[in-house]
Amino acid sequence: MNKSGLLLRLAISIGFAAVFVGFISSQIFFKLAYQHNQDKTQANIEQLYDVVAPTANIAAYLGDQELAKEVINGLDNSQEIIAAAFESELFSIHSDTYQANHQKQTEFIVTSPFTPSEKLGKVIVQHNLAYIEQDSKEAASFLSNSLLIQALVVTSIAIFIAFYFITKPILIIAKSLHSLNPGTARRLKKPIFHDKSELGNLVEDINLLLEKAEDQISQERLLRSEIEVLEKRFRLLFENSVAPIILMEPRGNILLTNNAFKTLLERIEQPIKKNYGPILSELFETPELLSRSVNSAFLNDEIAIGEHRLKFKEQDKTIWLQVVVSSIVTDDLKSYYQVTLNDVSKKRDELDELSRRADYDALTNMTNRHAAEKQIDQLIKNQTPFIFVLMDLNGFKQVNDIYGHDAGDEVLIFVANQLKQLTPSDSIACRWGGDEFVLVLKNYNQSDLEALAEQITMRICKPYTLISHQANVQVGLCMGAAFYPYDSSHKPELIHLADKAMYGIKAESKKKGGKNLAFSQSTDSLERKYE
Repeated sequence: MNKSGLLLRLAISIGFAAVFVGFISSQIFFKLAYQHNQDKTQANIEQLYDVVAPTANIAAYLGDQELAKEVINGLDNSQEIIAAAFESELFSIHSDTYQANHQKQTEFIVTSPFTPSEKLGKVIVQHNLAYIEQDSKEAASFLSNSLLIQALVVTSIAIFIAFYFITKPILIIAKSLHSLNPGTARRLKKPIFHDKSELGNLVEDINLLLEKAEDQISQERLLRSEIEVLEKRFRLLFENSVAPIILMEPRGNILLTNNAFKTLLERIEQPIKKNYGPILSELFETPELLSRSVNSAFLNDEIAIGEHRLKFKEQDKTIWLQVVVSSIVTDDLKSYYQVTLNDVSKKRDELDELSRRADYDALTNMTNRHAAEKQIDQLIKNQTPFIFVLMDLNGFKQVNDIYGHDAGDEVLIFVANQLKQLTPSDSIACRWGGDEFVLVLKNYNQSDLEALAEQITMRICKPYTLISHQANVQVGLCMGAAFYPYDSSHKPELIHLADKAMYGIKAESKKKGGKNLAFSQSTDSLERKYE
């Protein structure tokens, strides 16, 4: 039996209450019965004396001792009297068991039979205390035991009734409810005799709750299955995304990442950690710029988007990432950052290549005319003196006509390489167009230019072997120079002067040993201006 069971606790409670009430009641009734028996004994003695009182009155009036002895003997015959005495003015008679100082005795006045008010003596009756005590205890004990037995019987009946009509149905309901699984169609049955009772109403209420629980659980199961499907899909998207995705706290503690982020860390040879600083700042070369752009976007309630370069140990490689940072605030007002990284290195390389193509000649990889003119404009804006040298190849058309454009391209690449090697690093060498090239020389005077022109002529005019045709070809060149700002401070006029000077010696430069460099003005005047 369960020590904490309802039946055992109910039986113990009823039994304890019955025993307690029975014990108190038995004690009270014992005392009441005992006192009642004492009073009854006293009344019996008084009734007994009333029987012998006339005889005692006559014996006292006549002074008849024999008659008085009969009175004493009649009193002694009662079990409730242990001794008696008859005392008058004429004589005194005592029982053999009479005690002078008895604890309990009753005195009766003996009067004249003719004059009741005339006192002639007294009769002393001594109680049989042992008999009276025993008789009183027996009577009280009988009554007390009867009450205890009655209490036990009533208790047993109460426990049986409580068990059969209350405890047992509750235990059946509790057992059924314990074995019942919420969410199923199973319901509780009403106990016998409790269709309309409180227990019946309780079962109805429980069944109503079970029905509601079944509906809610069914809906929850349906929602849970839908959520599980969505979670699997989102997890599939998250884990298999080629873009690294990171969920982090504003202070930088990383809470969740996908496999693409781990792959990125391996690529840049960074250890896997729980924190790379706010917004992964430790991984980028310009963390201040990243932090500033993100904070600026958040201040305007926008998503932060920017391109930043990762730290990479290999110097010849660069990784650019598009960093997308969005702020997330949960229902409990906690803030998180979702960071998405997109590799835009290829796009940046393509942009750089497009920029390079915009500024460089595709064939010779030299600065093209567009880029050179922008640099010339900047020099003019800064008022930096320079020499503009325009040069044109002689005999190039014949190489194209005889050997084809591939051979012509090969010659152009050869000329470009020579010019790039000989041109100072702070100057500009570019392909102006076709077989024309331009040099823009800073901090140069006439003699410096003449020395450089001689080196260029020696390099370019020597025989060149065409690899594709295994044939030797030779080209010449002529050059025209104009000084900024002495010849002109305007770019178009400066170019025109150099072009005019170059074509002025075009015919002479084709002759063996002919002059191949010309200035837009006489040498003496130019030298004085430049110096």
